[in-house]
This record gives sequence, C-alpha cells and structure tokens, in this order.
Amino acid sequence: MTVFNRFVPTEEHPSPPAAKMAERGSEEQFRSLIGNIPGAVYRRECFEPWTMRFISDHIEVLAGYPASEFMQENLRPFESIICPDDREHVSGVVREALSRGGSFSLEYRLIHANGSSRWVAEHGRGVADPGGRPLWIDGVILDLSAQREAEQLGDRAEVRHGRLSGHDILTCLPDRILIRDRLQQMLLRCQRDHFLIAAFLVDLDNFRSVNDSLGQQAGDELLKAVAARFSSVLRASDTVGRPGGDEFAILAEGLSLSAGPELLAERLLDAMKEPFRVEGFDDIPLSITASIGIATNDRDEPDDLLRDAAIALCQAKAQGRNCHVRFKPEMKTAAMERLELEADLREALQENQFFILYQPIFELDSVGVCGVEALLRWRHPVRGIVDPESFMPVLEETGLIAPVGSWLLKQACRRAAAWHRLGHHLTMSINISTRQLGAENLVDQVHGALAATALEPRSLVINVAEQSLMNDMDTMVRRLRELKALGVLVAVDDLGAGYSALARLRQVPIDALKIDRSFVAAMADSPEAISSIHTLVQLGRTLGIETLAEGIEQGWQLASLQDEHCRFGQGSLFSQPIAPEALEAILTLEPVVPLRGHLPRQSRPASTIRRRNC
Repeated sequence: MTVFNRFVPTEEHPSPPAAKMAERGSEEQFRSLIGNIPGAVYRRECFEPWTMRFISDHIEVLAGYPASEFMQENLRPFESIICPDDREHVSGVVREALSRGGSFSLEYRLIHANGSSRWVAEHGRGVADPGGRPLWIDGVILDLSAQREAEQLGDRAEVRHGRLSGHDILTCLPDRILIRDRLQQMLLRCQRDHFLIAAFLVDLDNFRSVNDSLGQQAGDELLKAVAARFSSVLRASDTVGRPGGDEFAILAEGLSLSAGPELLAERLLDAMKEPFRVEGFDDIPLSITASIGIATNDRDEPDDLLRDAAIALCQAKAQGRNCHVRFKPEMKTAAMERLELEADLREALQENQFFILYQPIFELDSVGVCGVEALLRWRHPVRGIVDPESFMPVLEETGLIAPVGSWLLKQACRRAAAWHRLGHHLTMSINISTRQLGAENLVDQVHGALAATALEPRSLVINVAEQSLMNDMDTMVRRLRELKALGVLVAVDDLGAGYSALARLRQVPIDALKIDRSFVAAMADSPEAISSIHTLVQLGRTLGIETLAEGIEQGWQLASLQDEHCRFGQGSLFSQPIAPEALEAILTLEPVVPLRGHLPRQSRPASTIRRRNC
C-alpha cells in the first residue's frame, strides 16, 4: 500500500476503469500539490502518541528521516524527534487546542538525523465528525531555521542592508512594526479561540548611567546581553522584541501564562539578578534592574494593548522600579490627567505662569535673617495655585525642569543682586534637581547667571538633595567640584531622610548640611530624632561645615536646636515663603533680638526679626 493510499480510504468494491483513471489523476494532482508546499503536510491521530496516518516527503528535508518511518507504528514516533526541552510545550499547546475544538500554531525545535536542531513552525487543526467526535489532526510543518538564525544569531549585515525588514539592527529582535504585527495576529487568534494573551513592556532602570560611565559600546553590549537573557526564559512560542532605546516588548500566550502573567514577569525580573559580563568589559560585572508594565487581552487593537502596557510601566517606575504592575482601567484616567498636566506645564512656561516665593533663613542664636531660599510656584489660570508636590516630579520626569530651572536660576540671581545693591547682603539658595545636576551645561548656566547679574559667587547656595548623590556619585561629585570652582556654596538638602550619604560625605565638596524637617517635627515624641539631630550637628562640626534645620514651627524646637548648637534654620515659626516685596518690607524693620531661649513654647511667628549678614 502506498503512502497516499493510507491517507485516502479505499473503496469496498472495485472501481470501474474510468473511476480508477480519475482516482489516479486526483492522486497525481494531490502529489503535485503536496510536493510544491515548502513544508511537511501531515494527518495524524487525535490522541497521543499521535501516530501519523500520512506525512509528506518534505519531512526528510526537515528531519533527515524518510516519511515511511513515521507511519510504521513504533518504528519512529514523531515525538522522538522533537527537542526534549520543547516536548511538554508542544504537547500542551496541541491538547489545549483539541480540548476547545480549535486550531493551534507553535514554534519548536526538531532534532535532525545528523544530530543538529532545526526550528520549525507547526500549524494544525483538529477534525471532528458531525457529532463532535475527534477524527484526526491535519496540519503542516514549516522550516524556520533561516529566520531563527537571523533573529537569534544576529546577521547584522543583512539587517543593515534592509534585507531583514522588521528587525532591530542592534539585537536583531523584532522591531516596533513587527511586534505590532505579531500582536495583531495573536489578538485575531484570541478572538477566535478564546485564550489569554499578554503584552509586557520592559524598561531598564537607570540604563543611561551605563552609557554615561562606560560609553555607548558598553550600553549596546548590555542591551544584547539582556535580549539573550530574556529569550532564555521564554517559550519558543513567545516573542521578545525591542521597540527602541532601552525598552523591550514581550508577547506571550497560552501555556506561558498558565500561572498568570505576573509569574512570567517575576521570571523576567529574576533573569536580571545575575550581574552581566559584556564583551569588551569582562572585568566589570554590570548590575541593572528593570520595570515591567503588563496588559492582557481585553483590547481589540494592538496599539491599545501596548498603550495599556506603557501606562502600567509608568506606574511601575513610579512605585520605585525593579517591579511589575498590571494595567487597571483607572490607570488610564490617571494617565490622561498626567498628560493634561504635562501640557499645562509646557504652557505655563510659555505664558509666564511660574513665579518665585522666598523663605527667609535665620541664624538661630540671634534669630536674624541671613539668607533666603527661592521656591518655585505655579499659578494656573483655572486651578489657581498648584501644590508644588503635584507638579515638581512631573517637571523632573519630563525634562521640563531644565528650562524651568534655568529660568529660576536667572531670576533668583537677579533678585539677590538687586537686594545687595539695596544693602541687604543675603545668600540666595536655589534647589537643583538630580536631572539638572547630571546635565553637562549646568556649570555654564550658573556661570552665565552670575556674570549676567554681577552677583558674587559666594552669595549663591546650590541645594542638592541627598538622594541625588546616590545616582552615579562619581559624576555628581565631579559636578559639585566644578560648581565649587566657580566660588558658589553647596548644601546637601533633606539630610537624614535616608542616611544614605553620611558615610560618603567626606568625598563631597559641601559647605552646609540641611537637616530634614521630619527630624525636627519628631523631636517632641522621639528621643531617636533628638539623637539624630545631635549626631548630624556634630558631624557638621567634625567636617567643618554648617548645619541648617528645616521646618521649625515651635518655639521649643528653636530652643532645642539652639542647645544643640545648630547654627541656621528656617520654618513657619519665623516666616512662610513670601513674595519679594513682603520680604523687602521685613528687611527694613528695626530689628529686636529676643533673648536666647525666651521664645514661647507654643507655635507663633516671630513678630520682629533681625537682619544679619552671613
């Protein structure tokens, strides 16, 4: 009996000559059709071990064994040539498809007779009788080896010449266009066969610091290493791509999500834990984390699903990074509000809606004004005065802090110079964000503002948050030294909030430590807070730098800080942030100096203050 006769049932009674001629003609047409298909066409049993009823001769090209071997029972089960690592996955996908009466598509590796492996794609569908009883599986197996070699081994020359369209040049992973196309196909199959799919957007945390410290080559090698690490923990049917920059997209379906998309996200994060050793930098283990946004198939369009994953990714970043977040509908509302806020902030800069208030800084022994801190404020035309805590992080994240910070620097220096001409020689403190401190042009901006206003450099104090020093500390210290070379003063802000910089303060060229308001507020109930303030003041004395306490609201707090010999302070006990005209009015008052420790222990603003040069 021929192979073909095993596929086409024979009739019970002999056919007349004309019928036999027609049958032979059909057989020849069938063989011609099958022979021209660039894959192995098969029909096999519905139940494991899925014995082949028929398989075309192309299987010998794919596996190196003749088709007849797979149709002789127990001679060569087809499962035996599937890569052992892929067998469970293949079996699971086929069983799942048959259980719901649908089709299946998957990719896996075949073991060739010569011992090599070959990637193939299998597309099949279960066939049932009118009563729903399964009869057999029809399908085709296609060769994917050339495509996989291009994607995983990286034929960069082909990519650069455009012969592998749809792939990222650096990693040879699917690019944004191909990712979208594959997601579209997944959504279509999902709508037909009703299974779970998920899109993951993965962003590397602080990747920019690798490029800044080691150069772009190290960054590129790290991206390729991350791509390989992700591919190693995914199933053959999943897709990992690179939309651009330091962002990866992962598409998964079926068994990959059987325990939930969160578990797959955990596997991706676990894959990042081991330090990377990249080509050309073998002696430098690189550690990096990732943030992941997850969206599942409650959308009909790929762009909608990717957008939801991007929104969830933003939430993961906001939660501290190195974590995963699954999209929820309410996140979209928050994202829209965030976009509106960004648009309003851009308009605020163009329409001059920002303004500056100034909070006085006092020498605590004499309770005399010696400086001011410039604080950015925003007057929205509809919402009025906007809470700085709601818009300052957005300025930082969007990069708008650069033009806004440059404007504040110029305005503050201009104001300080004007007060100096009136005889009020106050220091002017301005806050510099992490993003500003990392910018190469910061020193030029400060130098330009001082030169344009003729302000003495030592009258300008640059406030740097303690946390800023923890981001690429070598770069930050170098930047502070460049600022110090201009003659300006440097203060570490919010000191003690994390205690993270204390052990390295000797490396930082600073002139003052600012004690965080949380310690001052806790002085009444927490001996640990008082002890911490004492430690910080003594640390300042040891290092030869001044200390300034923030958030002084009660008279007894002032007295306690005086007892600890903290030299400077600011807070509502003395003055809230005020307009420059109000501050000028205060500076012209005849000062009355209260005696040390005589301020009442309930909270009240000081009725009179004394100006003192410092």
